[in-house]
Amino acid sequence: MTFKLNRPSKCDVVIFDSFAIQGITPLLANHSYSIFENRRSIIHVWALAHMLLRLRLSWLAYCVSYLRLCNPRVVVTGIDSNPLFYKLKHELPDTRFIAVQNGLRSTSSPRKGGDFWSALSAFGTQKPFVDVVATFGAEHSRQYSRHITCEAVAIGSSRSNSIPVRSAPTANQPLQIAFISNFSGVPYEDVFPDGTAPATAMYLGEEPIPASRYFAIDARVAAATSRICQRNNWDFNIVGRRDRSFPHERIFFANACAGSKFNFIEKQSETWSYEYLDGVDLVVTIDSTLGYEMVARGAKVLFVAARASQFESDHGAQFSFGFPGQYSDDGAFWTTSLEQADIEQLMHSILALDDDMWKVRSDFVTRELMCHDPNNERLRSLLGLPTVRPPEESK
Repeated sequence: MTFKLNRPSKCDVVIFDSFAIQGITPLLANHSYSIFENRRSIIHVWALAHMLLRLRLSWLAYCVSYLRLCNPRVVVTGIDSNPLFYKLKHELPDTRFIAVQNGLRSTSSPRKGGDFWSALSAFGTQKPFVDVVATFGAEHSRQYSRHITCEAVAIGSSRSNSIPVRSAPTANQPLQIAFISNFSGVPYEDVFPDGTAPATAMYLGEEPIPASRYFAIDARVAAATSRICQRNNWDFNIVGRRDRSFPHERIFFANACAGSKFNFIEKQSETWSYEYLDGVDLVVTIDSTLGYEMVARGAKVLFVAARASQFESDHGAQFSFGFPGQYSDDGAFWTTSLEQADIEQLMHSILALDDDMWKVRSDFVTRELMCHDPNNERLRSLLGLPTVRPPEESK
């Protein structure tokens, strides 16, 4: 445990937690903000003393004491799934609280019953409350508004918005097809002969799901796509979710795509996946947030939403294309089918579209599911900051 002796500085903005802030900090002037580390291993002695003088003893009370010492105009978090954040407004009604969405919110969680909506339901009679939830799109705004007292404002992905869209090559030879990995990189004992991690990969509500079942779809879609690419002489690239310190991610796809040629590319930075995928001809994904971000950035994307049919209980809908919106099982660039012929037909259909026709087909995504706001001008406005003209984008 680390104890910090300096008094928390008064500032205009406090960022609540240091994770998922790539789209927030570039908007703020130096010395205008501070970052509160929301973890019990880092304790500010002044905040601790302030809490005790108030005769309170809880992590919520400690957080409130820290914020009172800082006296910010705005408190913003990139961890929209932290239930504690939605209690702070009740304690500090004169401060503006903004949560910025950084992932799809469903009933799945690495912990039993640990999903966001279940955690919020434990509030009892005190309804979760913030001034603004900055969401990916209109469908997400409706989802948050059902659970939280807030103004829900669609801004898109703050991280993606902060990364300029680079111009895609006009003629890749051969065509470049990229599959977005959703595999965690963990050495699960039921997936790898040398696996050391427990088999459970996910909980859907209270139901434990073994990794071998949860990630079976990832293996099947990657394998089908690799065969299609080999058949058509396209380059097949798997874009890793993890860096090289997670070697089992590469091994997972090597096993899945055995007999087919592919390139596995480890994650290299927080911006790299976006920059790389901007330059490919077609992105294939199952249910990754990054897939929707790429549509918003103008990329052609195929969603093979087959996990939805694998989990046909009440939890299956969260894996459907366009969740939390409701769309048909199959469309112009999405399907629930695992049949290689169906996937290949859609790949050819999407690749045949020119940019204008692709925009017509996919435009509803940027209206309903994932906006694109270069330079995060909407978030800048929500934070009460002066607007600036976003840089020109080349795509």
